[in-house]
Amino acid sequence: MSPQELPRRAAIRREMEEISERESSDAAPCLNARKEDAMKLAPFVKFREEKFGAVLFETRSEKVYTLSPTGAAVVREVLAGANGADLLSRLKAKYEDASGRMESEAKAFVKDLKDKGLLTE
Repeated sequence: MSPQELPRRAAIRREMEEISERESSDAAPCLNARKEDAMKLAPFVKFREEKFGAVLFETRSEKVYTLSPTGAAVVREVLAGANGADLLSRLKAKYEDASGRMESEAKAFVKDLKDKGLLTE
């Protein structure tokens, strides 16, 4: 391999890793055993992580919801099989909450997702 090919090869590898990471998040709900009381995204909702956080795409109305990194963390926990009771404890175990607002904000966000029909139990 020539020295000129090395940067191009590295760029292609990074791009492939980014694609793999994005696509693996779509597979998570299928690979996780579902508990009876676990929350899940509605069947017509797609989740994709981005550099700024994430997006939820509602395929029926073609609406796109932009999520902050915090919102993305909540949805990741839902995809990992969290239920309403353990979602907050999972978030508290992973993230520091100096302001003490995480619990109320996470509850409000989950309620908003349910009210919009994007999240089911």
